[in-house]
Amino acid sequence: MTAVGRRREGALKKLREKLEALHFDELGKFVGDPSNTALVDLIAEAIGFPAPEGSPRTVEGKAADYRRAARQADEVRGGVSAVATAGLPNTWVGEAGSKASEVTKAAARNAEHMSETFGTAARELALLAEGISAAQNKHDFGLDALRSARNMLPDGGKAFFATAEDAIQARKVALAGIGYLESGVAAAEAAGKRAERALDKLASEARSGQLDTRHLSDADRVVLADAAAPGGDPSENEILTNRDLKRSGVRLNSLSAHDRAAYDRLLDGAKSPQERAYLVKALAAGYPMSRIQDFARKIHPYGDKPAWLQQHLTPIVNRSGDSRREGDQSQTVTFDGQRWEQEGDTCVALSTVTMHAQSDPLYALELTTGGHPGDPDHDNGDAFEERLRAEETRVYDRRAEGEVGMSGKESEMVADDEIGAHTGSDYEALSTRTKESREEVLPKIRDAVNSGQPVPFGARTGDKFGHQMMVIGQDGDRLQIYNPWGFTTWVSEDDFINGTMGGASSDKYSTPTDIRLPAQK
Repeated sequence: MTAVGRRREGALKKLREKLEALHFDELGKFVGDPSNTALVDLIAEAIGFPAPEGSPRTVEGKAADYRRAARQADEVRGGVSAVATAGLPNTWVGEAGSKASEVTKAAARNAEHMSETFGTAARELALLAEGISAAQNKHDFGLDALRSARNMLPDGGKAFFATAEDAIQARKVALAGIGYLESGVAAAEAAGKRAERALDKLASEARSGQLDTRHLSDADRVVLADAAAPGGDPSENEILTNRDLKRSGVRLNSLSAHDRAAYDRLLDGAKSPQERAYLVKALAAGYPMSRIQDFARKIHPYGDKPAWLQQHLTPIVNRSGDSRREGDQSQTVTFDGQRWEQEGDTCVALSTVTMHAQSDPLYALELTTGGHPGDPDHDNGDAFEERLRAEETRVYDRRAEGEVGMSGKESEMVADDEIGAHTGSDYEALSTRTKESREEVLPKIRDAVNSGQPVPFGARTGDKFGHQMMVIGQDGDRLQIYNPWGFTTWVSEDDFINGTMGGASSDKYSTPTDIRLPAQK
């Protein structure tokens, strides 16, 4: 609930309590009763309570604009898709080596996504208009009831001499009116919350424009932003996060002429949009050109094998078979049969290692292949398990000597060094022990994960030993969680706020009590 909503909810609660506390004297009609005067004043105060803001007509007008835009985008999609289906000669090459067929297919997918986005925006704005209208109607019903309550009492000072029976009946009707006002506040908050969540998510999905560099053409940017790891919906498995797109653009603009020429050769020689996207992700992760060239040499033999690239460079993908049921722990995170899971009291260390790999393809390649892709002595599940345990231990050994587990401060430190160093983020530890604090920080969590920055959090029940997990995604009113027990799952935002998200792990760890929130350096 917003701060305004909480204030209004609190004000109405106080009015209700004051009304309920009034005691009316049976002799009031003869000698007068101060409670009658208090009742009149409270009813007047309630009648002056502010109505939910907003113009349903204006919002519905915006929804109509988006519906028209969706139809126009769909017409463009149809035309571009027809060209993509017909095929093009592989002779049109963009600055990053994007063949015309790649550009056309990516443009078709972008037009389709644009149409869907505009359609979703139209639907959400229409729902917002309905929500505002419903909230204002409830408020009006409340005012009608409150005015009826006031009319049950004599005018002016004569209300002082109202009978106890009339006063009690007037209070009953006034309380019903307060109930409608409370419903209006709740309806306005619910409508605003849904619209904010949905529209923020749509805004975060405007991607290609975030790769802001003079060194790539519009076609190159479209193809790179569209490149996705296989296994599920491409729009949910883009290789480059919004954060990657921004950081890579900045780095491209700052490269020396020599490094720029070397990097162009790598991009031009890539065998697929996916290979090209991983080269851009390596640049975004902050590596010098020599390291990127070595990385390119190692993955290039597999550049036209998107599944191989995903398995070795992106640990977590959103699979098409994911039920997205809250508490479903069946979506395991594995490499060659081995889970990305903790061993011992190392939830902070292992979750940080996994998110480091998710953000940094060079680190992921080192973990999955030991720097020897395709070599059966190194590129296998057992060897990966050994390297994963070594990295888990390296990070875990940064805790205070003799301690079991890692503290929130230590979690912040390793998040900065292992994740933030490659995403340009500086993590800040925040306490979220109250429902209000979790509700307040939730929009910032959404913004972080929608830009591609994982959010570590500790969960516990009471003061018991906690467990660290990561928020890694958002879909509607649900959050995607990576649990270092080796799986991803989903929880509702309400469960996150209310401290009832045991389905993400167990009832021992149901309440998020502290988080590490990323901020741009």
